Amino acid sequence: MKNLLSRGGIEIVAVFLGISGGLWSEKQIELKNTLKSEVIALETIRDQFASDSLILTSIKNSIKKEQKTIEDLLKHIQTDTILTNKVLNSSIRDLLYFSYFASDNSAYESLIKGAGKKIIQSDSLARHISSVYAATYKNLDDVFEFQKDVLALKSYESFVNAGGYMDSKNFSITKSLNQNQSEMFKEVFSNNNFITQLVFHYDTNFFMISRYELAVKHLRYTISMIDDYLKTDT
Repeated sequence: MKNLLSRGGIEIVAVFLGISGGLWSEKQIELKNTLKSEVIALETIRDQFASDSLILTSIKNSIKKEQKTIEDLLKHIQTDTILTNKVLNSSIRDLLYFSYFASDNSAYESLIKGAGKKIIQSDSLARHISSVYAATYKNLDDVFEFQKDVLALKSYESFVNAGGYMDSKNFSITKSLNQNQSEMFKEVFSNNNFITQLVFHYDTNFFMISRYELAVKHLRYTISMIDDYLKTDT
């Protein structure tokens, strides 16, 4: 009887250990798969941030180039320098057309946020990546709206309301309608509303540049965090 109970006890322990071992094995497999998903997600996000930082740097540089254009316009208005009608036409166009950043959250949504489980094991790194999408990119969307509505469109309206027009490659108002472009620019550049908007555009661009620089700084810092984390995990 004693031996029978002993054998029964051993069998129960064996079954328990088998179940425990199976559960442990399943958890290990699940953890291994999660860590693989983490590496894939982080490498994908890192590549996106690196690409986005280059785009944002290019946009920042284009605004700096626009600043030089406005400075030349202001010098022309002050008669410190003389620009040709062709240059003036091109300069006004530069004020109205600008590069913008379109954020893409699809990789983050599919690989991390919508994964249904915790993918990034470091809470600190997860917070930094999340803040890029929730704060940095959201701020850049607001910057775009401001550039469009308050700078580009307002500058266009003030230019047209002051009597301005622009020739394009497809149609020349000057030639087709026999307009005097030199007189047109002279009239526009004596309009206080246009000059006020031009100066406002110029001053505000410095703030726009700082927003893009801050975004690039945040992205590069997060990239360095991802790189350091992946190094320690290998």
